[in-house]
Amino acid sequence: MEAAQENIQTVAKIDDGLDRKTLFVRSIPFEATSEQLSDFFSQFAPIRHAVVVTDNDKKSRGFGFVKFTTDEDLLNALERAKKEKFLNRLLNVDVAKRRERQERTDGSRAPRAPAYVKPEEVEKRKARLIIRNLPWSVRDPTELKNLFNKFGAVTDAIIPRKAGGRMSGFAFITMKKKSAADKAIAESKGLKIHGREVVVDFAVEKSKWVQHNEDKEADESEDEEESDQQEEEEEEEEEEEGDEEEVPEEESDSEKEHTKKSQKVKKVKVIASDQNSDSETGEDSEDESDMEGVKDIYDNDDEEENRPKANRQEKFTIFIRNLPYDATEESLREHFSKFGPVRYALPVIERETGLAKGTGFVAFYKQESYEECLLNAPEATGGSILIADDVSPLYVYEGRVLSVAPAVDRDSANKLAERNLKNRKELLGKAPGEKDKRNLFLLNEGRITSNSKLAKLLTSADLAIREKSYDLRVQQLNKNPTLHLSLTRLALRNLPRALTEKSLKALGRKAIVEFATEVRQSKRHALSAEEIKRSISFKKFTNPEEDSESNRSKKKGVVRQAKVITEVKGSGEAGRSRGYGFLEFRDHKSALMALRWLNAHLVTNEEIVDGLTEEEKKSAQLEGVSQRRLIVEFAIENAKVMQRRKEFSIKSRDSRKRQLEAEEENAAKKAKIEEELRKSGVSDSVKQMIGKKRKARKNNRR
Repeated sequence: MEAAQENIQTVAKIDDGLDRKTLFVRSIPFEATSEQLSDFFSQFAPIRHAVVVTDNDKKSRGFGFVKFTTDEDLLNALERAKKEKFLNRLLNVDVAKRRERQERTDGSRAPRAPAYVKPEEVEKRKARLIIRNLPWSVRDPTELKNLFNKFGAVTDAIIPRKAGGRMSGFAFITMKKKSAADKAIAESKGLKIHGREVVVDFAVEKSKWVQHNEDKEADESEDEEESDQQEEEEEEEEEEEGDEEEVPEEESDSEKEHTKKSQKVKKVKVIASDQNSDSETGEDSEDESDMEGVKDIYDNDDEEENRPKANRQEKFTIFIRNLPYDATEESLREHFSKFGPVRYALPVIERETGLAKGTGFVAFYKQESYEECLLNAPEATGGSILIADDVSPLYVYEGRVLSVAPAVDRDSANKLAERNLKNRKELLGKAPGEKDKRNLFLLNEGRITSNSKLAKLLTSADLAIREKSYDLRVQQLNKNPTLHLSLTRLALRNLPRALTEKSLKALGRKAIVEFATEVRQSKRHALSAEEIKRSISFKKFTNPEEDSESNRSKKKGVVRQAKVITEVKGSGEAGRSRGYGFLEFRDHKSALMALRWLNAHLVTNEEIVDGLTEEEKKSAQLEGVSQRRLIVEFAIENAKVMQRRKEFSIKSRDSRKRQLEAEEENAAKKAKIEEELRKSGVSDSVKQMIGKKRKARKNNRR
């Protein structure tokens, strides 16, 4: 690619007669059409038009021209088109020469001799569709054909690619009939492909797009080319009238970006310092790239004062993470205007896909508003932005807790990205882009820092114990890769010595009920949609048998197991409680609810005896029970131990199943014998006497 670019630049210096936006294509199969040539080159780069030259009988002459929007697009297509076959034939591709004109003696230009015969106008492709927002995982056009066959016959399907073979996020489908295309558009609303909702519409006609941008292209031509080349392109545009070609939104954007002098573009390049990873699901999002989110803002004369200046970081700008993907500029501005006047609010949009990235920027007019927003922002202590109980509503946006940080310049962001990538690798043993299969993001769930409101309820000694526990857990997880955090099992410490397993189980049930009650009373935040979705996915993966009809009807408690660790006496008997234990719940969401209610909870005497019988309540020793607040965390488990436990559970279940089947079989045999005896009408005693006589008679014969 670099070699091809150097060759063209060298030739350009020697001979300025090259049209570096047009390719001359030879060895084109005679049956190929302009439409097929256009489709072939569209997979390499956005094109303006493509044409196969024909003779007077409208038969192909075996060569043609392809015009691109930029020099870079031409170079990319030139390199790649030589390596791929077009209708089972390799093409001969070169940069086209600009057409020369001779001047008359009076100084005026002579009529241009046609370089090639004007091709027949391509019939408008009214049955051609464009599929936008297509997942990059869709790579086979046959898959799209099979999907759209239900709407009618499909004649063609193309998935264009970008430079380097990257997916472009859109595709073309050509239906045989326009009625089938209409049906596809009408019935594909809400259509999801590989889990992503796509948009199906008629492909944009190039003639309409050219008319809309005609003035802009003319301005660009005047600035970039000499007068001869300008007249050349204008005449070529006149030859194209009547032709039309679908141009996806991505291509239109690239054309617009190329017209720099007709349309001013201003950019904000501000980045937030990456103090923590913002992954919540365990699959780390591209933290550093999100922070480098660049939002293009097109000039508007009426709002000039509200727009950021080109290539300059605005004062009093903050960077926001964990934004909902449907956040809009208006709603974001309205939310942050509570701190003060907002200059602009911009959700970051992925340039490649056009989708939101979950981050954004907000710039304030006043320094006071900027400092107040940062001063009271919730602290993100690590792997995820989890909903805490002490977060101000000012930082909760549509049920999500926002992570707010000051924006910095790009150079500083690059240094921060490198530093934090190294720190995260050292801390958790994985880089931000790696999938979190060990649920390490749950390390911060239940952690109480010195800056949080819950810290006011704890002593300095309690805070030190909690911080030491956190460091120890991180150290254990780093040393042993087989360890992971459970999604359903909680580890509890600071348990009262008098608390039994029955009381602990009752406390677990109470925690879930109280959490739901406080959510209804708006005293705490509910679980987020991501957390509920994670819980459902985990349950289906680990316990698929619970979804069966037979198991749904069975009543199963929300607390699966409550275990209090006790001391062991010399005689082997269980001694007193050691002050810690475990609670295992039915699903992940129940464990989350219990953890958030129980963490730092002060256990009362009523809760200690809850769930006990009257005799057990009398024998409970409540005198001298120290009042301590619970330390609740997700339990660390060993993958190998869990696998052995799972295998043992399966074997035990199978063994119980076989035992039940054997008991049922024996019961059926016994019932059959009893039924036969009942039908004979002879009592058991009579049958015994008859049997003895027969046996005696048989012995006498011997």
